[in-house]
Amino acid sequence: MLAGGRTPLEIYRRAEKEGLSSKGKLFLSDERCVPVTDPHSNFGSIAPFFKVGQASCLSGQAGSLSYFIKVKTELPIKKAARAFDADLNQLINIPLGLLGLGADGHTASLFNLKDAALRDGRFAIPVIKAEKPDRISVTPALLYRIEKIILLATGAEKKAIIQTLLKKPDTIPAGVALADHPNVEIWTDQVI
Repeated sequence: MLAGGRTPLEIYRRAEKEGLSSKGKLFLSDERCVPVTDPHSNFGSIAPFFKVGQASCLSGQAGSLSYFIKVKTELPIKKAARAFDADLNQLINIPLGLLGLGADGHTASLFNLKDAALRDGRFAIPVIKAEKPDRISVTPALLYRIEKIILLATGAEKKAIIQTLLKKPDTIPAGVALADHPNVEIWTDQVI
Protein backbone atom coordinates (compact mmCIF):
# COMPACT_ATOMS: atom_id res chain seq x y z
CA MET A 1 0.00 0.00 0.00
CA LEU A 2 1.29 3.43 -0.90
CA ALA A 3 0.64 6.72 0.84
CA GLY A 4 -0.56 9.67 -1.15
CA GLY A 5 0.22 13.31 -0.52
CA ARG A 6 3.52 15.17 -0.67
CA THR A 7 5.55 13.44 2.06
CA PRO A 8 6.31 10.14 0.26
CA LEU A 9 7.09 11.65 -3.16
CA GLU A 10 10.83 11.80 -2.42
CA ILE A 11 10.77 8.12 -1.43
CA TYR A 12 9.04 7.25 -4.71
CA ARG A 13 11.50 9.42 -6.65
CA ARG A 14 14.45 7.55 -5.08
CA ALA A 15 12.80 4.17 -5.62
CA GLU A 16 12.39 4.99 -9.31
CA LYS A 17 16.13 5.80 -9.58
CA GLU A 18 16.93 2.43 -7.98
CA GLY A 19 14.90 0.67 -10.66
CA LEU A 20 11.83 -0.21 -8.61
CA SER A 21 9.78 -3.04 -9.99
CA SER A 22 6.61 -4.55 -8.65
CA LYS A 23 6.07 -8.29 -8.41
CA GLY A 24 2.81 -7.81 -6.56
CA LYS A 25 -0.07 -5.40 -6.48
CA LEU A 26 0.18 -1.75 -5.53
CA PHE A 27 -2.63 0.50 -4.36
CA LEU A 28 -3.07 3.83 -2.64
CA SER A 29 -4.35 4.24 0.90
CA ASP A 30 -6.69 6.94 -0.33
CA GLU A 31 -7.59 8.99 -3.35
CA ARG A 32 -9.29 12.28 -4.01
CA CYS A 33 -12.32 12.06 -6.28
CA VAL A 34 -10.78 14.04 -9.11
CA PRO A 35 -9.58 13.05 -12.59
CA VAL A 36 -6.03 11.62 -12.67
CA THR A 37 -4.98 14.68 -14.64
CA ASP A 38 -5.90 16.94 -11.70
CA PRO A 39 -2.85 18.09 -9.67
CA HIS A 40 -4.61 16.85 -6.51
CA SER A 41 -4.85 13.25 -7.76
CA ASN A 42 -2.62 10.97 -5.69
CA PHE A 43 -2.49 8.45 -8.52
CA GLY A 44 -1.60 11.12 -11.07
CA SER A 45 1.20 12.35 -8.78
CA ILE A 46 2.84 8.97 -8.22
CA ALA A 47 2.22 7.19 -11.55
CA PRO A 48 5.39 8.54 -13.21
CA PHE A 49 7.55 6.98 -10.45
CA PHE A 50 6.10 3.51 -10.97
CA LYS A 51 6.70 3.22 -14.70
CA VAL A 52 3.05 3.50 -15.48
CA GLY A 53 3.16 5.12 -18.89
CA GLN A 54 2.02 8.71 -18.53
CA ALA A 55 -0.26 8.60 -21.57
CA SER A 56 -1.91 5.32 -20.63
CA CYS A 57 -2.00 6.25 -16.95
CA LEU A 58 -3.83 9.45 -17.63
CA SER A 59 -6.23 7.87 -20.07
CA GLY A 60 -6.94 5.03 -17.63
CA GLN A 61 -6.06 2.21 -20.04
CA ALA A 62 -6.01 -0.97 -18.02
CA GLY A 63 -3.20 -2.76 -19.87
CA SER A 64 -0.39 -0.76 -18.32
CA LEU A 65 -2.06 -0.77 -14.90
CA SER A 66 -2.16 -4.52 -14.35
CA TYR A 67 -0.15 -4.34 -11.11
CA PHE A 68 -1.85 -1.21 -9.77
CA ILE A 69 -5.28 -1.33 -8.12
CA LYS A 70 -6.63 2.10 -8.97
CA VAL A 71 -9.60 3.85 -7.41
CA LYS A 72 -12.11 4.41 -10.20
CA THR A 73 -12.63 8.12 -9.63
CA GLU A 74 -14.70 8.37 -12.80
CA LEU A 75 -17.53 6.56 -10.96
CA PRO A 76 -19.90 8.17 -8.46
CA ILE A 77 -18.23 8.12 -5.03
CA LYS A 78 -20.27 5.30 -3.44
CA LYS A 79 -19.82 3.06 -6.49
CA ALA A 80 -16.10 3.89 -6.59
CA ALA A 81 -15.75 2.92 -2.91
CA ARG A 82 -17.60 -0.37 -3.45
CA ALA A 83 -15.47 -1.19 -6.50
CA PHE A 84 -12.24 -0.39 -4.60
CA ASP A 85 -13.47 -2.50 -1.66
CA ALA A 86 -14.15 -5.44 -4.02
CA ASP A 87 -10.69 -5.09 -5.60
CA LEU A 88 -8.98 -4.96 -2.19
CA ASN A 89 -10.93 -8.03 -1.05
CA GLN A 90 -9.09 -10.02 -3.75
CA LEU A 91 -5.73 -9.49 -2.03
CA ILE A 92 -4.53 -12.44 0.00
CA ASN A 93 -1.57 -10.88 1.74
CA ILE A 94 -0.29 -7.31 2.05
CA PRO A 95 3.27 -7.27 3.35
CA LEU A 96 3.87 -3.52 3.61
CA GLY A 97 1.88 -0.34 3.84
CA LEU A 98 3.02 3.27 3.84
CA LEU A 99 0.77 5.84 5.48
CA GLY A 100 1.10 9.54 6.06
CA LEU A 101 0.20 11.37 9.25
CA GLY A 102 -1.55 14.71 8.90
CA ALA A 103 -0.84 17.58 11.29
CA ASP A 104 -4.50 17.22 12.34
CA GLY A 105 -4.00 13.54 13.25
CA HIS A 106 -5.59 11.91 10.20
CA THR A 107 -4.14 9.02 8.21
CA ALA A 108 -5.26 7.87 4.78
CA SER A 109 -8.52 9.86 4.48
CA LEU A 110 -9.73 8.92 7.95
CA PHE A 111 -10.33 12.45 9.22
CA ASN A 112 -12.63 11.75 12.15
CA LEU A 113 -12.77 9.33 15.05
CA LYS A 114 -15.96 7.67 13.75
CA ASP A 115 -14.38 6.62 10.44
CA ALA A 116 -11.15 5.68 12.22
CA ALA A 117 -13.08 3.38 14.57
CA LEU A 118 -15.10 1.74 11.76
CA ARG A 119 -14.90 -2.04 12.07
CA ASP A 120 -17.69 -3.25 9.80
CA GLY A 121 -15.56 -5.39 7.49
CA ARG A 122 -15.35 -2.98 4.57
CA PHE A 123 -11.87 -2.31 3.20
CA ALA A 124 -12.78 0.99 1.49
CA ILE A 125 -15.27 3.75 2.25
CA PRO A 126 -16.44 7.00 0.66
CA VAL A 127 -15.40 10.10 2.59
CA ILE A 128 -17.72 13.03 1.96
CA LYS A 129 -16.01 16.27 2.96
CA ALA A 130 -17.40 19.74 3.51
CA GLU A 131 -14.13 20.91 1.94
CA LYS A 132 -14.05 19.32 -1.51
CA PRO A 133 -12.85 17.12 -3.06
CA ASP A 134 -14.48 14.04 -1.56
CA ARG A 135 -12.27 10.98 -1.15
CA ILE A 136 -12.12 7.21 -1.03
CA SER A 137 -10.16 5.73 1.87
CA VAL A 138 -9.03 2.35 3.10
CA THR A 139 -10.45 1.38 6.48
CA PRO A 140 -8.99 0.07 9.74
CA ALA A 141 -10.10 -3.44 8.66
CA LEU A 142 -7.80 -3.20 5.64
CA LEU A 143 -4.99 -1.65 7.70
CA TYR A 144 -5.14 -4.56 10.12
CA ARG A 145 -4.49 -7.01 7.24
CA ILE A 146 -1.17 -5.34 6.41
CA GLU A 147 1.81 -7.13 7.96
CA LYS A 148 3.88 -3.98 8.58
CA ILE A 149 2.87 -0.33 8.43
CA ILE A 150 5.31 2.55 8.18
CA LEU A 151 3.82 5.87 9.22
CA LEU A 152 5.64 8.76 7.52
CA ALA A 153 5.60 12.04 9.43
CA THR A 154 8.10 14.69 8.41
CA GLY A 155 8.39 18.38 9.11
CA ALA A 156 8.34 20.44 12.29
CA GLU A 157 4.55 20.84 12.02
CA LYS A 158 4.20 17.09 12.70
CA LYS A 159 6.14 16.98 15.99
CA ALA A 160 3.16 17.77 18.24
CA ILE A 161 0.85 15.27 16.53
CA ILE A 162 3.48 12.52 16.74
CA GLN A 163 3.69 13.15 20.47
CA THR A 164 -0.11 12.96 20.71
CA LEU A 165 -0.08 9.70 18.73
CA LEU A 166 2.44 8.23 21.15
CA LYS A 167 0.91 9.53 24.39
CA LYS A 168 -2.84 9.80 23.70
CA PRO A 169 -3.53 7.73 20.56
CA ASP A 170 -7.25 7.40 21.29
CA THR A 171 -7.72 11.15 20.77
CA ILE A 172 -6.77 11.27 17.07
CA PRO A 173 -7.97 9.35 13.99
CA ALA A 174 -4.55 7.82 13.19
CA GLY A 175 -4.22 6.45 16.72
CA VAL A 176 -7.72 4.98 16.69
CA ALA A 177 -7.33 3.47 13.19
CA LEU A 178 -4.02 1.82 14.08
CA ALA A 179 -4.86 0.93 17.70
CA ASP A 180 -4.91 -2.83 17.30
CA HIS A 181 -2.17 -3.13 14.71
CA PRO A 182 0.77 -5.27 15.91
CA ASN A 183 3.52 -3.81 13.69
CA VAL A 184 3.60 -0.04 13.13
CA GLU A 185 6.75 2.06 12.84
CA ILE A 186 6.91 5.86 12.76
CA TRP A 187 9.52 7.32 10.45
CA THR A 188 10.17 10.99 11.13
CA ASP A 189 12.85 13.64 10.86
CA GLN A 190 11.81 15.08 14.24
CA VAL A 191 13.42 14.42 17.61
CA ILE A 192 10.61 13.08 19.79
